[in-house]
Amino acid sequence: MHIFVASDRNHILGLAALLKSLDINVSKSADIDVKISVVSVGIDAQQKQRLQDCCKYQIEWQEFQSNYDELLSLFGSKLSYVKLEPGKYTKATERLIWLDSDTIVLGSLEPLWNLDLGTMPVAASANVWGNPNNSQDRNPYFNTGVLVYNMKLWEQEQLSEKLLQNADSNLWGDHDQGALNSVLAGRWKQLDRIWNNDKTDDMSTKVMHFMSQPKPWESSAPNQLWLDMLSLTPFKDEQKSLQNNSGWLSFFKQKYTRIEPWLREPAIKFKSYVQKQKR
Repeated sequence: MHIFVASDRNHILGLAALLKSLDINVSKSADIDVKISVVSVGIDAQQKQRLQDCCKYQIEWQEFQSNYDELLSLFGSKLSYVKLEPGKYTKATERLIWLDSDTIVLGSLEPLWNLDLGTMPVAASANVWGNPNNSQDRNPYFNTGVLVYNMKLWEQEQLSEKLLQNADSNLWGDHDQGALNSVLAGRWKQLDRIWNNDKTDDMSTKVMHFMSQPKPWESSAPNQLWLDMLSLTPFKDEQKSLQNNSGWLSFFKQKYTRIEPWLREPAIKFKSYVQKQKR
């Protein structure tokens, strides 16, 4: 089983909790070999060793190759674009499972690994908020926090090249997710929500995804399941800093993240129009 993740130094606590959850839950069979590929930005050798100590499975570290500077982006990190080039960072040829660094695994991933993808290049769960680039769109739209890649089809159809071209031509507010949904519209196998679940009180969840703000490592009251995972890692002493994450700055950030999606759509459309006029 091959797991694909990306993280920068600001998400180290999230990555630590995810790695420990993989260590505990990824497979119930001792016969299954597990490989983890992590694309990193700004994580030094000492931090990498501490992260390796979170998990019994060997981590293969890959440095982020910043070749996405020309891609249109409204704001924020372009690290998530590595999802568009899974083969480049992992050399996987058959099957690959992507997990965002703000997820934790609560059940075996073997059903995903053994999933019959048929002629679908990817499997994913529906996005709980629909299409953030177009609130009027009612077509199925998937969330890219958990993905199962059909790497044979991915290479046969040269999907990485098509996705990068799409991201270069369109200003997606949700970065990689917009490009993936645009290119793979109607060509994805839908997973049950339990495989990418933002409902933190749903005990049937296999992969819990902290989609909303604040993230657990930014909160003064982190989710207990996430906190339990972090407490089993070498980063457990850094939990105390979470309790100090309060005050007016944190309050403003949380308020902003609630209204930001309402502001994003018109800004995206305007900036996309300007960019296309320049080309």
